[in-house]
Amino acid sequence: MNPKKPLAPAHLRTLAALLLAASASLGAAAQQIAAPTGAPVVARLGELTVRQDEVEKLLQALPDAERAAVKDNRASVEGWLRQRLLGEALLKEARDKGFTDKPEVKARIDAAVRELTARIVTTGYLESVSQVPAGYPSEAELSAAYEQGKAGFNLPATYRVAQIFLATPDTATAAVAKVREEAQKLAREARGGGDFAALARAKSQDRSSAERGGEVGNLPLARMLPEVRDAIGKLKTGQVGDPVQSAAGFHVVKLLDSQPARTATLEEMRPQLQAALRQQRQQQLIQAHLTQLAPATQLSIDAAALDAALRKTN
Repeated sequence: MNPKKPLAPAHLRTLAALLLAASASLGAAAQQIAAPTGAPVVARLGELTVRQDEVEKLLQALPDAERAAVKDNRASVEGWLRQRLLGEALLKEARDKGFTDKPEVKARIDAAVRELTARIVTTGYLESVSQVPAGYPSEAELSAAYEQGKAGFNLPATYRVAQIFLATPDTATAAVAKVREEAQKLAREARGGGDFAALARAKSQDRSSAERGGEVGNLPLARMLPEVRDAIGKLKTGQVGDPVQSAAGFHVVKLLDSQPARTATLEEMRPQLQAALRQQRQQQLIQAHLTQLAPATQLSIDAAALDAALRKTN
């Protein structure tokens, strides 16, 4: 665990939403706040608790990548647990003092409950009446969609590249010149028959790629540093280029392989096409159901009454 590593805002928002949802369900009745006998308690504030199984459920509800990020930020999780308990304490105090019995507060609670209930019920019901058959789309429908959109399924040329990176933390001319000289020496050694992968492992200061013999992946030019693109575009497979300077340092690059631009195959597009066609079909089913539920011939709006209501709100 690394408590100093900041949690990405998206992960924080997701965890916050889950914690708030759990707080709402657990806070429905003040007498339900105590943990059941024998349940391991993760956090406590007086009689208020958060159990281990609650935390596990919150984490399991997150996507895999976000769950990993949350688990790697213990301090942030502990901070949210403290906020959770503080929220429960505030809710209990408000109830104990009769704040929730005030007519205006009750009215707001009732309105919120009605709105949330309507949203959950209608959304869930629409999903239930718009279930897309498991076999949709068929192979013929998938092929037709692929052919229809084929012109837009272009994949750019890709380049499998390895690099030796030398940083220039000091911008002084002499310091930069020294790093440039070292980069040129490594480039000459690699061109002269030296083992590029071994040189990268020993000399490259980009440790993530150095561990892979300098390999940075199979990338289109658009995903490379602007300074590196021209150099890569001029290399033939197996060639090592002259050192290229970026804002961070010098890059000695080697082109390991390349693939020309091409059209993605049906198999490559299959997951995206299936998802898009199923989503499109579900929207069609939803629209058909709503049209049947509220035919245009039966739905009317009284323009005069609407105008009167609008005038009264001025």
